[in-house]
Amino acid sequence: MAKMSVSTLQAMLAAEKADALAATSSARLSIERSDAMDYYLGDMRKDMPQLEGRSSAVSTDVADTIEGLMPSLMEIFCGSDEIVCFNPVSAEDVAAAEQETDYVNHVFMQRNPGFLILYSFIKDALLQKVGVVKAWWETRTEEERETYLDQSDDAFALLAQAVLQSNGALAIEAHTRKENPGPVSPATGQPSVVITHDVTIVTTRKFEQARVEGVPPEEFGIERNARSIAASNYCFHKIVTLTEAKLIEQGYDAAQVRALQTYGNTSNTEELSRDSVDEEYWADSSTNSGSRIIEVVEHYIRMDYGGTGKVGLYKVTTGGGQEEILRKDGREDIEQVDMMPFAAMTPVIVTHRFFGRSIADLVMDIQRIKTALVRAMLDAQYLANNPRTIVYEGLASENTIDDLLVARPGGIIRAKAQGAVEPFKHPAIAGDVLPVIEYMDATREWRTGVTRQGQGIDANSLQNVSATASAQGYSAAQARMKLIARIFAETGIRDLFLLLHGIIRKHATQADTVELRKQWVPVDPRGWKTRTDMTVKVGLGSGTRQERAANLTMLMNLQKEALMGGLPVVTPKNIFNAAKELCKVIDLKDVSPYMTDPDSPEGKAMAQASSQKPDPVMAGLQMKAALDEKADQRKAQIESVQAQADIETQRDKTRAEMAQTERDFALKRELALLEAELEREKFNREEARRDREHEQRMEQARQMHEHAMAQGHFNLAAGAEAHQQKMARNTQDGVGT
Repeated sequence: MAKMSVSTLQAMLAAEKADALAATSSARLSIERSDAMDYYLGDMRKDMPQLEGRSSAVSTDVADTIEGLMPSLMEIFCGSDEIVCFNPVSAEDVAAAEQETDYVNHVFMQRNPGFLILYSFIKDALLQKVGVVKAWWETRTEEERETYLDQSDDAFALLAQAVLQSNGALAIEAHTRKENPGPVSPATGQPSVVITHDVTIVTTRKFEQARVEGVPPEEFGIERNARSIAASNYCFHKIVTLTEAKLIEQGYDAAQVRALQTYGNTSNTEELSRDSVDEEYWADSSTNSGSRIIEVVEHYIRMDYGGTGKVGLYKVTTGGGQEEILRKDGREDIEQVDMMPFAAMTPVIVTHRFFGRSIADLVMDIQRIKTALVRAMLDAQYLANNPRTIVYEGLASENTIDDLLVARPGGIIRAKAQGAVEPFKHPAIAGDVLPVIEYMDATREWRTGVTRQGQGIDANSLQNVSATASAQGYSAAQARMKLIARIFAETGIRDLFLLLHGIIRKHATQADTVELRKQWVPVDPRGWKTRTDMTVKVGLGSGTRQERAANLTMLMNLQKEALMGGLPVVTPKNIFNAAKELCKVIDLKDVSPYMTDPDSPEGKAMAQASSQKPDPVMAGLQMKAALDEKADQRKAQIESVQAQADIETQRDKTRAEMAQTERDFALKRELALLEAELEREKFNREEARRDREHEQRMEQARQMHEHAMAQGHFNLAAGAEAHQQKMARNTQDGVGT
């Protein structure tokens, strides 16, 4: 079978790319990720348009949830210097595994922006269904120019000799020979000539290193039926950060690169949704053609390219958006590779599928519901604060409506009669809406594990709740977050570091000297063994940092007690390992200033010196026995003194009680005497009152008797006078007769 032609390969790549799950070919995936980014940025115009004159508030649950998860997840993976740990496969492999662990972590965190890579890796997974990172071996050269002015002939000769001996690392880029007037010669009386040189030297340095970079999810695509990157037959990475000048510098054909069209990212919905501040690229090739962006796509495809009947994995680079295979160093850029250079992870796995569910997928419906509720509540409150007005037309004048349309403090509304205008009362619905919002918040917490307790102390959530119940609730809510962290650890991060280890092992061309554990050590990755069968232990501790520190402290106490007790279960190396882990937990990067490794030369010297001394265990036991005996004696003395003190205290207490009893009796006796005296005075006052009342009654009776006697005398005198008058009238009547 003949080797595959370029046209056939281009057609195959175009078909595979068009069928792959990616932003440009999967409408549902692209729409869901674009919507998730919009919701994260608080842009809900697509699902909930903003009506004129109505509330446009947005509930930011997607952003709140993801930002609530990020601190804990970053603490889990970046809380110590070791993100991963390669376990040895045999006793002879312990030192090599430790060195490879330190070196791979050093390359990731120090020679690459490891923290930011993990941040974008985790955040893309939480927001965009899948996070993707890429690892590769980078070889580049950098030039540095230095200009030396007014150098003498000897200095120039030394510089030229250094250039010749540099094997191409140094080159003279510019040289100017100058003749300058010197001092006047006594013999000729003429000024001498001084030769100087201006030299510009270019230093060329070659750099090789393993590089890791986060890949925007919309720039990565994978075949439709893939279940993992390693087992897939095709995936691609669209690179939109390379300029024309950079491609030519990398060795690609200059004429071909200049003929490629400029990249414009205005058609990709995912890129547009990520573009929050109008960052679309609009190139103007007429101003600076070297800086124009060209779309480059790296295809990784399994195929029988050579026509041998054997399928291999190939990397093919195309450019310009038309899948035109780029030429590099005079031939098509088609390279056979050993592995896909990508690692991916998703927070909520859909079993047997590459794409899972994002945290945004779990929260977007809650954000829509809460946004609708908040807008309704605010609209009702706005209407309640600024109510509409009822105008009774029969009582209004021709100016009433005009006056109402002009709202100003102290304004006048003209009307014909009282009651012509009155406000229309809108009911307040906050009391009905807020419980529903609270319910939706609880649902979000249950779905995601991001709780208010995890973000800080919520006074309402801690009322009438015991410490144990609060801790149990917090631990239950954190279970989902811990599950997400474990999924990340066992998928994307594990794959990333295995990939990084393999790249370093394969491509390193020389030994490297780096500072590991405060010591400068040589590392030669060319001697590493394949670690595909090695377990990668991600730094997932149990509990919080304080809990881990407490647990390690308790472990060290147990080790000390076992060592002091002579039990053959603890060695100095065990204690050193526990101290080293404790230093990591409390943010002490190195344990060497505080403890010496028993396996180090210093530790071995200390062990040899201590072996010539008496057995520290026996000495410790003897000292402990003596101290225990002294402690018992001291305890007996203390108990005797305490007993005597208790007796004196009891005596003082009895005397005090007797004195108190006497004082109480005296007080009671005085109180009784006072009460008797008060009763006597009360009786005397009562007797005096009764005597006064009796005298008053007798006086009243006497006065009444005297009045009655006077009235009798008056009546008797009146009767006698009336009788005399009658007798006189009778006498007069008789005389007249």
